[in-house]
Amino acid sequence: MKDKMIVSTDNIFADLGLSDSEEMQTRSDLMSEVVNIIRKSGLPQKEIAKLLEISAPKVSSLMSGKINDFSNDTLMNYLTLLGCNIEIRVVPKHRVSKSVKRGKMKVKRPAARRRKTNSTSKTR
Repeated sequence: MKDKMIVSTDNIFADLGLSDSEEMQTRSDLMSEVVNIIRKSGLPQKEIAKLLEISAPKVSSLMSGKINDFSNDTLMNYLTLLGCNIEIRVVPKHRVSKSVKRGKMKVKRPAARRRKTNSTSKTR
């Protein structure tokens, strides 16, 4: 018997058939950014809790990926408290009418920063 192969989209929440899949994906991306910044900081949970103005157990929930405990607004607030700038851009596709399809939400992550090395820098 052959196993069926299922092709996935870039959104696991859509693959699961959730009606709010785009919002969930956006929240997941925001949470991922917050967690990455916290991990890179090397700060203990107590200091992170103080910085984010939340309890240590709430930091634990954040670091454990408990996505339903946090709204998009809350995660964006945490990002600003961690020194990030948040930009929201609205790009209308069509005139508003009954035939307009729903727009999309996404988090655009910064490109990886490149370090200059002696071999790539020019000498004068």
